[in-house]
Amino acid sequence: MSNTVATTIRDQIVAQDKMAMWAWGAKDLVAHSNGLSFKSSGLATWKGTVFVQYNEGADDYTVEFFKIRKAEKKVTKIFNGVYCDQLVQVIDSVVG
Repeated sequence: MSNTVATTIRDQIVAQDKMAMWAWGAKDLVAHSNGLSFKSSGLATWKGTVFVQYNEGADDYTVEFFKIRKAEKKVTKIFNGVYCDQLVQVIDSVVG
């Protein structure tokens, strides 16, 4: 996999809701070999890191919400088996 996975995830989110990334205060977008991560900020209800990981075999996503506190990763919530048309809904349910 390559950065095209991250670009695809971003494009799928924007296709569902052009203002979603803006509404979440998405910043510091990072392309991973198997996904995309970003920090939510601004007026978002929940502030932290969102990591959308592509599961190639299942052709779905795992969406993980976490915060880094004192150099320790604290997972807030994980959603498994998320399809592309559910990404905005799932992220919005936590980030607000």
